[in-house]
Amino acid sequence: MTDEHGEPCVSYVAVTMDSSLNLTIHTKRGRPTNIENLKTDKQTKADLRKLRKEMNYKDGTEILLALSVATDEMARHVQMFPEVFYLDVTANTNKQKRDLFLMVVKDADGSTYIGNATVIPSGKRWVYGMIYRNFFHNLYGEVTISRNKLCLTDDDTAEWGPLEDCIKTVSCWKGSLHMLCMFHALTLVYYEQIYPKLPKYKGNVTQKGKAYGETKSIYSCTFLHI
Repeated sequence: MTDEHGEPCVSYVAVTMDSSLNLTIHTKRGRPTNIENLKTDKQTKADLRKLRKEMNYKDGTEILLALSVATDEMARHVQMFPEVFYLDVTANTNKQKRDLFLMVVKDADGSTYIGNATVIPSGKRWVYGMIYRNFFHNLYGEVTISRNKLCLTDDDTAEWGPLEDCIKTVSCWKGSLHMLCMFHALTLVYYEQIYPKLPKYKGNVTQKGKAYGETKSIYSCTFLHI
């Protein structure tokens, strides 16, 4: 769908920080922007104070901390294929070296679609908690989230910790299960813990060495395929 100017319709959730380290969430989803003040605890304010210093902004500057966007097409893909969310972060995506958090879904044919893109201020737990509790809730609604069965992440506890908290405490998340992606759950563990302990063969290739090489190739090809 497009607006009257032919541009894609975009819903968004934005979080700003004022001079007193208070957070405000701005939501636009097919209606005029809604503004809501958020409560911040002492630890979050300490993180925000440090973040503002790192970003070299003056104390009185209002800062756009996070921006989460989903076009109508992105939201439709999430609603069509909500069963599995693939969640990950791409580092240093703009001049401010902000990270980009992505949620991707996949259809039955294996085609993938970006369902959400969120520019985040840092990799702190409270940032990911805000994404799962506020951003996803506002952009996709409780019904769509309740249809999710599995979320795959890497092994960053700041990323998956708040997700597991939501699964335990938020009703629309209770049908979900969190697991690590294959690379972090299997491939990385294999190369870190098992591969160094395997015997090393020099000179002529033996049958055991050939078998080991084939096994290693199978793991590598499987990871690349996925």
